[in-house]
Amino acid sequence: MKSLKPFLLVTSRPVAFAFAFAFAVATASAGCGTDDKTVTPHSSYLLVHGAWMGAWCWDDVAAGLRAHGATVATVELPAHGSDQTPLPDATLDAYIATVRAAVAAAPQPVILVGHSMGGMVVTGVAELDGPKLAKVIYLGAYLPQDGQSLFDLASMDAASHLGPALQVDQVDGLAKLPAEDLQDVFIADGTPAEVAQVVSHYRDEPLLPFVTPIHTTAAGWGAVPKAYIYTQDDHAVSLALQQTMTAGVTIAATATIPTSHAPFLSNPALVVSTLEAM
Repeated sequence: MKSLKPFLLVTSRPVAFAFAFAFAVATASAGCGTDDKTVTPHSSYLLVHGAWMGAWCWDDVAAGLRAHGATVATVELPAHGSDQTPLPDATLDAYIATVRAAVAAAPQPVILVGHSMGGMVVTGVAELDGPKLAKVIYLGAYLPQDGQSLFDLASMDAASHLGPALQVDQVDGLAKLPAEDLQDVFIADGTPAEVAQVVSHYRDEPLLPFVTPIHTTAAGWGAVPKAYIYTQDDHAVSLALQQTMTAGVTIAATATIPTSHAPFLSNPALVVSTLEAM
């Protein structure tokens, strides 16, 4: 495995391994007009979590969407949540394959939603399964250009709080975060109960997917409609990086919400309403 320690030593604070979890939704921007809505009460959603998270984080959002008539599925990525995939098998390709299987099983076309590191995964799925998707929505997520890895993007994020907190275990191939940093990095706007959810579900994160590049083409991922939900007060994937990542991409709709990285926990109703408006 490619060692990350040299990179961390050279770049220090600017290396903001900003992954994990951001999805929020609020003030729809000018690009998000009602005439472009494709979301209906019978929409089919597939929700993909980010790093240090699991399918559990979507429970309240999924319930809210279902209450409005949508079909919703969530994905447990390998070696996340309750999934017991061995660490060597927790690769970016395995993540993508897991989501592709869920897309195949869901009513189509699918509205594919990715949070944080999940943005890398949904990008790979859109490249391969674009005709099965109605759109891809990035929620405080990494949005790569062809050939970029999550590490490439996170290394640009000088405003993230994640880099200084990150502990790299090269022996076991894991990225770790101290429990005392979880609230600030992921859910600074959360209640004690919401913070406790993040802490109680915490699992160390596989490193290899962070340094694996995504490859896209104009005919694949480029042809799929995209939307982005900016998480304004995000300490993991900063708003500045979110705006940089979307600057060179055709985005059909955007929204900005005043939340931290995990709005699906701190304000799930806002996430639901924003998703439905895109």
